[in-house]
Amino acid sequence: MSRIVIWVAAIFAVLYAGYWVVGWQGALRAIPAWAEDRRTEGWQVDYSDLSVRGFPSRFDTTLSDLAVADPRTGWAWDGAFFQLLALSYRPNHLIAVLPPAHSLSTPLARYDLTQAQARASLVVTFEANPQIDRTTVVIDAPRVTTRDWTSSANALRFATRRLEDAPLTHEIGLQTQGLVPSRSIKAQLDPAGLLPPAIETLRLDAALSFDAPWDLRALEQRRPQITALDLREARASWGGMDLRLTGRLDVDSFGLASGEIGVQAQNWRAMLDVAERGGALPARLRPLLESALEGLSDLSGRAETLDLDLTIAAGRISVGFLPLGQLPPLVLR
Repeated sequence: MSRIVIWVAAIFAVLYAGYWVVGWQGALRAIPAWAEDRRTEGWQVDYSDLSVRGFPSRFDTTLSDLAVADPRTGWAWDGAFFQLLALSYRPNHLIAVLPPAHSLSTPLARYDLTQAQARASLVVTFEANPQIDRTTVVIDAPRVTTRDWTSSANALRFATRRLEDAPLTHEIGLQTQGLVPSRSIKAQLDPAGLLPPAIETLRLDAALSFDAPWDLRALEQRRPQITALDLREARASWGGMDLRLTGRLDVDSFGLASGEIGVQAQNWRAMLDVAERGGALPARLRPLLESALEGLSDLSGRAETLDLDLTIAAGRISVGFLPLGQLPPLVLR
């Protein structure tokens, strides 16, 4: 009996080792092939070394000195290394490890990022063309620097989850702790220095619907575009001001949103001051808007609290008959 057990264990060990070797060889072939396919499409994909380790229970893939850029969309990333870690018996659950310092370039600006620690988890579906099922990102002490400003936070938490009954819809959660805006932005919004250095609360709970799945084609070809936004809660609290937004927006093929957003604002006059100093509220509109909001706050019986609905039509924002401005197109590049 003991010989049978030994033989079965030996056969299982050989089969498992063969499985790991097949996966190891597959990763060593797949990544260079993917990189070469991207280069033929005009991308930049460069790295100095590729290694896959972790036998027998893991596939730990490391790309050293990685630089990836898509000139067509203007997005690029580079860092000293990039790691994807996976248990060999759960290859669809990946753990991403970022270097302490890395850079992200977008059509708007280049961002130099540092953090004490960054952990990201990605779970994809078991399909020929895997889709993102859920993600989790935890970053401790993130710091973002551009040519003009620097901003930091104590921590950042981000998570997504694809809905089973609506596979093109993803729930999204975001929360920061101790977000410190840049000195220039703080000086512009608060020249008298009355607000605390850090924004106490910044939280988002929403569901985004897209016109296509988030799979490899979303990275290689075209980004899925937003078709609807279900805003369960967006909340910001800073220096006695508390702003909460809820509502739903439908987005057309041009990225223009339409719908209604409910607004709850405490200490709303201070918010108008900040918006005017920051350039979001034209000074010529301030008296008219403040007069209208005073009437609404009087109806609620609380002079410093507002409950109102914003109407958004093809990106144009208004409160009743009063136009407030234009919402930029919600287009992902």
